[in-house]
Amino acid sequence: QHYFIQSNLSIIACTSECNNPKDHSSHRNRMLHFFIVIATLLTTVMSGSMVSLDLGTEFMKIGIVKPGVPIDIVLNTETKRKTPMAVFMKDGERLFGDAALGQGQKHPKFLYSHLLDLLGKTVDNPVVEEYKKRFPTHTIEADPARKTVVFRHDDAVFYSVEELLAMQVENAIQMAVVHGGNPVDKVIITVPPFFNQRERDAVKSVADIAGVQLMQLMSTTSAISLQYAVFRNIKMTEKQTIVVFATVGSQFTTAAVVSYSLQKDKNTKEKVPTVQVLGVGYDRSLGGYEMDIRLRELLADKFTEKYPKLSDVRSNARAMKKLLKEANKVKTVLSANTDTWAQVESLHQEKDFRAKVTRAELEELFKDLYPRVRAIVEEAIKSADITKMEIELVVPFGGASRVPKIQEQILAATEKKELHKYINSDEAAAMGSAFQAASTSSVYRTKEIKLKDANHYPIFVAFNKVTVSEEGGEVEEKLVNKELYHRNNAFPQKKAMTYTKFSSDFHFNVSYGEMAFLSEQQKSEFGTLPLMKVDVKGVQDVFNQHHDKTSKGIKAHIFMDESGLVSVDSVEAIFETIVPVANETETGWMDSVTNFFSGNTEEEAPKETAENTEKKEEEKKEETKPEEGQNSTKNATETEEKKEEKPVVPEKPVTVKEKLTIDTTHYGIPALSDTTLSKDKLLELKKVDDRKRATEEARNQLETFVINMKDLITTEEYIAAGTPEELEKIQEALSSETDWLEEESWGETLEVFNSRLATIEDYCDPLTNRVKEAEGRPQAIADMKQAFNLTEQFLTKIYNTSEELRYHTAVELEKLTTMLKDAKEWLSSTSTSQSSLDSHVDPVLKVADITKKKQELERELYYLVKKPVPQWYKEKLTKMMEELKKNVTVTAGEKEGEKEKEGAEKEGDTSEKTEGDTTEKNEGDKTEKTEDITEKTEDKTEKTEEGSEEGETPVETPVEENEFVLEDKSSKSEDSGETKESEDSKEAKESDSEESKGDSKSEEEEEEKDEL
Repeated sequence: QHYFIQSNLSIIACTSECNNPKDHSSHRNRMLHFFIVIATLLTTVMSGSMVSLDLGTEFMKIGIVKPGVPIDIVLNTETKRKTPMAVFMKDGERLFGDAALGQGQKHPKFLYSHLLDLLGKTVDNPVVEEYKKRFPTHTIEADPARKTVVFRHDDAVFYSVEELLAMQVENAIQMAVVHGGNPVDKVIITVPPFFNQRERDAVKSVADIAGVQLMQLMSTTSAISLQYAVFRNIKMTEKQTIVVFATVGSQFTTAAVVSYSLQKDKNTKEKVPTVQVLGVGYDRSLGGYEMDIRLRELLADKFTEKYPKLSDVRSNARAMKKLLKEANKVKTVLSANTDTWAQVESLHQEKDFRAKVTRAELEELFKDLYPRVRAIVEEAIKSADITKMEIELVVPFGGASRVPKIQEQILAATEKKELHKYINSDEAAAMGSAFQAASTSSVYRTKEIKLKDANHYPIFVAFNKVTVSEEGGEVEEKLVNKELYHRNNAFPQKKAMTYTKFSSDFHFNVSYGEMAFLSEQQKSEFGTLPLMKVDVKGVQDVFNQHHDKTSKGIKAHIFMDESGLVSVDSVEAIFETIVPVANETETGWMDSVTNFFSGNTEEEAPKETAENTEKKEEEKKEETKPEEGQNSTKNATETEEKKEEKPVVPEKPVTVKEKLTIDTTHYGIPALSDTTLSKDKLLELKKVDDRKRATEEARNQLETFVINMKDLITTEEYIAAGTPEELEKIQEALSSETDWLEEESWGETLEVFNSRLATIEDYCDPLTNRVKEAEGRPQAIADMKQAFNLTEQFLTKIYNTSEELRYHTAVELEKLTTMLKDAKEWLSSTSTSQSSLDSHVDPVLKVADITKKKQELERELYYLVKKPVPQWYKEKLTKMMEELKKNVTVTAGEKEGEKEKEGAEKEGDTSEKTEGDTTEKNEGDKTEKTEDITEKTEDKTEKTEEGSEEGETPVETPVEENEFVLEDKSSKSEDSGETKESEDSKEAKESDSEESKGDSKSEEEEEEKDEL
């Protein structure tokens, strides 16, 4: 705002002062600079950050794109680049990430984690049943309306899976705001590639509850492949480069076959780099967490063998949580080592646990899992319809892919010798989706890469086809099922279905097709196949309205968007009619204008000659003349028929479209149509968190103040600023506050901490202010004296200028002079009073008062310095400079004439005589010029003395034109003798000036000449 106001003021001033082309050019440049800066500021303010959330089962990574900064990963409060997907709630306290996991080991019932796979599923789904076994401490119930998973937190509070995940998304956005310093505009969320419509709809509901604007959902395989293309700089050609990405995550395992090539864009017809997913294979129950569960059971067996008389360790939920954490650590260590030790202190009934685990035991434990990894990769290759010879690279991804035996299975499935391990597996999906967010925005400029994802499940459209039998006229209905999007169909993509047999209201169904490629376990986890029913209404009315037109059918437009969600955009009835083509008279003035510019005017048409006209008339007569023996009546009849014939008018077909009303009914799990209650629930929790955070900050502020003050009162500055009694009282107050913080402050409210902080600050303020005044006073006085010096220099410069060349008024100068005098007197008297006081007495000369006086003086000085130069002053200076330039030109001409004369004399004389004559001539000239200067100086002295007698301030008289000429001649002298004589003349001039003006100096006169 400050820059905006100052720029406007400068532009207004510049506009009023511009009087020549150069000024106008400078003005335009300033205007252009001003608007560029404003546009930049507006762009920076209006464009916030864009965030990508890689929501995994166990961890979450956050990518961010903000103006002026490349794509980066957001750090959490512990400065880590990935955050556990967990939330803990107990007794009004809500924690996220590592803090939640820490409290979850003590109270596992209130820790909610591994929630991603529960989205979009009913309570009877096998995935939910498996979750209940792994987390027995949770109480899971069915939502009354949707039959989805709901957690009973306590007797009165329930949380849905969408609400718990929305809490974590909301926390992620807050971390992104803190990291980026800008508000978050839009978000991209990654989802597993095998998520179906209901699961993707549930993720959209999560974003809605969290209050973020969702750009799109993006599969993790697409994000990884895009990140690989951008950051590995793959050179794309028309030939496909095939890469296999094998992901072994915490909860599931996927494999994707991706091609990198140059493909022609349909709109621009240019070849652009394209990343296309060709095929996907998956297993949603195979992942690192399954390995941790099995290894945890192994450690529990080892503990039971070591302590057989103790109760079963599996009955202790806290102990099993500790074993699960240790199992994950053991699995990671055995990825690079052949054996390690698992150890947990006070695991169960105060007994420590320590056992050795080898890689051989681990491989035996997971022996049935390894073949499933190979089957997933082979399924992806099969669905992509490629051969293994076409594969260029194989890239492992995910934490569990570091297990050596799993890497062997991936190589065996692709028949490759080595894996391409040059990718950050933890951050690839977050970085790739962040790049996608930047590329879809108009604010950022990115490398052009087109992404085509693959639809994993085939989608069909079914409707009843009505036919009437020719024999009995009976109406028959036949179910027609057509594939709309096949497996691995690239999306986003629009498609249309045309129905030609309907003339009244009808409906069609959209559903998943047969999935023979899925196992029985995967089919049971998938859910129901039907997606939606679409009722088309108003068909009969539209057909009646267009009964005179030919029906071309009813077309339904179906769209699979960037998020992989299918929707029916619109349904319209299409008719066709024949209309005549407009002739010249009907087209009117538009065709006339077209003919004018195309040159087809009537004036330019070829003119017919008289001979041609007569010849055509004779031909017409011969054609109409009846043949011999022909009946004249017949000829007359033919003539009448020709008269009745009309010219043929050209026609063309025109398409007419009428939109129809559609009602969509979704099958399966109902979508969250109203998320208001969930948003209100999260808002109340956020208020509690904000108040808790503010209370902690207030407590920390109070504790910090007490600790710092205890250290300060022992320093020399504070001891000098206070009496012994005052210091002792402050020390006692601080000690009392410390005791209260350590013993009684826990559980206190925000208002109590703020009140106690204000009380102790007021108690210590007199001492603190005296120390601050003593430290800041010397610098403030120095700054004020500097302001005095600048003001005096300005006034001296003004008063040493002729009154004719002053454009500051006498009132303005008098006001500044008075302010300077008053400020000096105030500083002098107050400094004297301050010096008589002791250091422990409150000061009378305060830094704030000094600063205020200085600012008032500087404000008035700045006004006079920046006062616009009036037009008359500019005109006067311009006139003086023109006269000066004219005199300099005349003097230069005289000098050239003298040189020519000297050259003529040199022809008859020797060089020594020439030098002597030249020296005498120069000495004579210089003597005359010195005498002129002396006379003019005497005139100035007389005027100055007259002004002094009248009581006026002595000022310097404007420089005469001849003085400028003389100065120019002396400066252009080339001989050393001339230079020496010029210096002598200058000394004589300074001597005369000192005698006539007393304290005035010739150097000041020379400076005045230079400035003029």
